[in-house]
Amino acid sequence: MDGTPFGRLPAFWIGALALTAIVAEAPTAQARPNTHAPAISTWDSRASSVVAGLGQAMTGAGAFRYVSYSANFSSTSGVLSAQFGLHYMTLRDTEDGPTARGVSAGGVALFSFPLSGMFDNGVPRTSLAFYLGGVPTAIVSGELNFISIPLVLGVGLPYSPSRHFTLRPWLELAPSINFDTRIQAVATDQAIQSAMDGTLTQEEVEDLVEQGLDIHSETALGARAGLSASAHLSERVDFDVNMLLGAGRGAAFGLGAALVLRWDAMVGEFGRRREANEDCAALAARYHRSCPLRRPPAAGARGVTPAPAQRAPAPQGARVQPMAPSAQTPGPQTRGASAPNPPSSVTAASKKTPPQPAAPAPTPTPAAPARADELPPLQAAPPRPL
Repeated sequence: MDGTPFGRLPAFWIGALALTAIVAEAPTAQARPNTHAPAISTWDSRASSVVAGLGQAMTGAGAFRYVSYSANFSSTSGVLSAQFGLHYMTLRDTEDGPTARGVSAGGVALFSFPLSGMFDNGVPRTSLAFYLGGVPTAIVSGELNFISIPLVLGVGLPYSPSRHFTLRPWLELAPSINFDTRIQAVATDQAIQSAMDGTLTQEEVEDLVEQGLDIHSETALGARAGLSASAHLSERVDFDVNMLLGAGRGAAFGLGAALVLRWDAMVGEFGRRREANEDCAALAARYHRSCPLRRPPAAGARGVTPAPAQRAPAPQGARVQPMAPSAQTPGPQTRGASAPNPPSSVTAASKKTPPQPAAPAPTPTPAAPARADELPPLQAAPPRPL
């Protein structure tokens, strides 16, 4: 260590004294409401989705920007959408002020109730939606440092004039607790003189830091309003444009955009209806694969002529007589009913003839006696006992 008075001081006290002297004239930081990122990433709860978005303030002093990523999970009824977002933010309080960077994490429950019918893609014509949750935010820089914990309460009225487009006006209230770090000016002449004499004690340094550093907590009520326009590009993809008042400060106007990608199946009434249709189609396809419509016709079916029966061979030497055709027997007639007169074009051959008696069966001719040189006919062997 050298022989200067500062050489006899620990490095901690020198750093604390230098910090107090540098920020003695720094502007006072103030925690303001509306510094959190947007609470809702998408108002569409038809299916679970992921959303990537960005936005910034277009008016007002300073700057406010954010980049967001959100994961949303829809319930099977399609009424509840649980949304979890992570946002990277930059905030500049004034035009020539320091730029603070931080993060904001949101957890919001969105409830959506359709008020009328829906289009063929599941988009409700009109609905009522409201949400609640929290979006804690931490902004840190060398001179601007604060933490804000807002409770967000909002309501929206989505309206879809067509199946491809939806408008959503909304309003939000955000009561919050803010922890603000304020740097105040202190008298450092006596402290510097004491440090040069080597008599600066620990109690004196702590008193200087306590005078210059003020951690202030306060409550505030923020309010936002906006309009979200969504284009339904396909069943899986939406593109949203968000306009809001209250971007980073009281009445600053901001613009944002978001890309919505749905990765899960549709839920709610439309999802159940579509699932039922798909199940019926799958069942029909499986039936046609296992049970084809054309099968070989069964014997005896209507319009199918059975194969002629094989007749047993006649005994050797017997005469084979042709089978006489069976005579047609006229159906019974009701007594007193007269038969209709046949048309003049019918010939006499087509008239019914009286039934003829069946011919007597021919007497079989006795077989000739077997000759001595002939072998007897083969016979089956008797069954063998088990």
